[in-house]
Amino acid sequence: MPAFPPREEGDFASLVPQEVLRRGLAYYKEGRVLRVYRVGEKVLGLVQGSAEVPYQVEVGPGLWGHCTCPYPEFPCKHAVALLYAYVEGKAPDLAPLIEALAPEEARGLLKGLALLPEVGLYLAEALAPKKAFLEGVKDLRQAFRLGGGEGEARALSLRLDRVGREEVEAYLEALLGAPFDPEPYLRIALERYLSLTPRLSFLLDLYLRYPSEALREAFLGVAGQRGEEALQLLRGGDGLELKRALRAELLFRLGRVEEGLAALREGLEGVEDYLLLVERLVALGRVGEALRYAEEARDWFGKDPRLLPLLDLLVAHRGLPEDHRARFEVRPNLEDYLALKAKLGRGFFSERKALLRRVQDPVLLARIYLLEEDWKALDRLLRGAPLEAYPRLAEVLEERLPEEAKGLYREAARREVERGSRQAYRQARVLLERLSRLDPKAAKEAALALVLAYPRRPALKEELAPLLG
Repeated sequence: MPAFPPREEGDFASLVPQEVLRRGLAYYKEGRVLRVYRVGEKVLGLVQGSAEVPYQVEVGPGLWGHCTCPYPEFPCKHAVALLYAYVEGKAPDLAPLIEALAPEEARGLLKGLALLPEVGLYLAEALAPKKAFLEGVKDLRQAFRLGGGEGEARALSLRLDRVGREEVEAYLEALLGAPFDPEPYLRIALERYLSLTPRLSFLLDLYLRYPSEALREAFLGVAGQRGEEALQLLRGGDGLELKRALRAELLFRLGRVEEGLAALREGLEGVEDYLLLVERLVALGRVGEALRYAEEARDWFGKDPRLLPLLDLLVAHRGLPEDHRARFEVRPNLEDYLALKAKLGRGFFSERKALLRRVQDPVLLARIYLLEEDWKALDRLLRGAPLEAYPRLAEVLEERLPEEAKGLYREAARREVERGSRQAYRQARVLLERLSRLDPKAAKEAALALVLAYPRRPALKEELAPLLG
């Protein structure tokens, strides 16, 4: 690369991706470069991006540098805009001018610059970064109370590497009051915090107040290195259920499996508790024990939809009639219906009516009636089915009852056209294309009838044109 700083566009343009170069040039042309100056071999400045606070940009030899924007790669468009501003304006090199200052002159210059609000802010960050950061946290809390603050949170996250544990803790505390999802900012702050000799008690307190995945993993990551201290913190007190789950997970990570299982058994109160225990037992290969707890949960919680993973486990490993029955009651399906029919024999017909009353999906009922060739029940179903179910019902009927399927496709297409939107016309075309697989002539006739019925809808004719030939 030519000597740096660049003298013209060609000195850096070939080293920048074309899209970044184009956007950087646009930023320069829009006047977004607020400051540009040179210190030795570096070009520095301020560029107004999409955030409220201008980005601080620094570019050095080899196009290495830094920008406070969130773009993950460098150079970004802000750095390119700064370079365009430099080659056009050729800012003077401040390095020799600064070196020529006497100490008293330098102090006087800094005091004068500190009176300028925007410069004073950067001087405060440079000379007293911790104090300036805590002031930023105070402003962040106020912004949260007003319903905003995401821009302030983003700006503080970019300054985390300049402060210590106390400041990062203050920032993490403040994030819990965000009126938006703070998880992305928590992850960034926790990465910094974990490099600063973190306090386990602080992490646990945050997690009990805001049980996010990021805080959970941060606590467990540190706890894995300080096991006994963490286990002591997780005994009794507030947030007992959260503590018990953390304690169990930590014991498993420490290789103390039986103690971990005992902690899970101790907290068996709700469906989620059973799910955690059964999942862990299956992972350990203790399937028989897992099935016993899954059955216990089924008996306790009956028709709770959250039981489905446990019911699936029971069906897969045992497949007893009561397992299929329990799962069918939570989620009616053809597999369990047929399994009960096969396993109960004659006794099935005493349960059939009760099972069918559980089915709300007309498509599932249609499948059952087709398999059992219960034509009267199927006829009653089709006459009372809601219009929105017609397309799915038609798919079920295509093979055994093609004429009924064609009628449903035609009626569903007509209903879509009545809605009168371009999207509805496209859906009508899809339905008629399905009809065409069964009867191309009937599909063409149906499309023509719809176009003739609505002659003042050119969009309809356009969408159905492929069917009209």
